[in-house]
Amino acid sequence: MVNYIIRVGFDEPDAETYHRLAVELAKYNIAGAIKADDGKGFHLPPGEFCYSGVEPINEVRDAIHRFAQTIKSGSSVLVTEATTVSWSGLKPVE
Repeated sequence: MVNYIIRVGFDEPDAETYHRLAVELAKYNIAGAIKADDGKGFHLPPGEFCYSGVEPINEVRDAIHRFAQTIKSGSSVLVTEATTVSWSGLKPVE
């Protein structure tokens, strides 16, 4: 499995656009939260997502971009392969 961090941006986004995207991506196990080593979850900023899968990075990027375009045109997508992730200030999932 490969771990990916995904960033989706939109031209002139609003909170509803990011909420809708998060709800739809969650159906495909693409999460808007990240899990710490101790199992606790933390919410990522709007437009940030985590995904673990076997697909190559370019396939993940293209699929997310196509999907984001169905939510709102003018999307941009950045996908990075994550081996180590560190954060601060993220709100815990309750």
